[in-house]
Amino acid sequence: MAESNPNPTAGDDEEHEGPVVLFNATRHEHELLLFEGLPAYTCSGCKEKGANIGYKCNINSDSSSCENFTLHELCATLPDAYQHPFHSDVIFKFRPKTSLSHRCNACWDVVRGYVFETERHHLRHELRLHPLCMALPKILDYSGHANHKLKLVRGDLKGKEYACSACDTQIDYGGWRYRCEEMACKVYVDLSCAKIDIFGLSDHGIQRVAPVSRRRPVANFVKSFMSEAVVALLLA
Repeated sequence: MAESNPNPTAGDDEEHEGPVVLFNATRHEHELLLFEGLPAYTCSGCKEKGANIGYKCNINSDSSSCENFTLHELCATLPDAYQHPFHSDVIFKFRPKTSLSHRCNACWDVVRGYVFETERHHLRHELRLHPLCMALPKILDYSGHANHKLKLVRGDLKGKEYACSACDTQIDYGGWRYRCEEMACKVYVDLSCAKIDIFGLSDHGIQRVAPVSRRRPVANFVKSFMSEAVVALLLA
């Protein structure tokens, strides 16, 4: 597929003339300009793939922080504090990056850049979400299952294992996933494949490279358990 020429967009407001310019000090030091028709890129913020639409630095500079600086539209515009319906009792706060190697609590992929993170509260561990996972729609019109809509669900699979209907990878973790609203269909789609569909990445040749298990590593589970035990002893 031929790449379209990226052009600044005037947005959806018919009365708005000229390109959409954004300044968000927590994301970048300069103004950002919204572009459409972008080829595939790696988001400078969250480090996940993007295409079609994104914000680019509006300053001609030789600075390494500005050259080819591109953000997903969501990474640029999501508020610094966010409350997700799956965790309505906590507030997720934007962080440029996490201090250690952590995984997103939704898709269990590694967090490499921008992240929304909660604070530790008593015995509860921090929760972390990729910006794109944070903004996933509750109901999805999935191109690979036109018969019904898919619903965003989460929770323990209680020992059951399902295969992703898109890539045939075994869904063997208790994170988030999409499930057909009609239970009889038994259609499940993991978040990595869902994001490729939602953000139009397949049109740019971006596919899931290699199926990987997202089962929570045993070492992390043991570490988590031991940390909670230590905190409980200190509070006793």
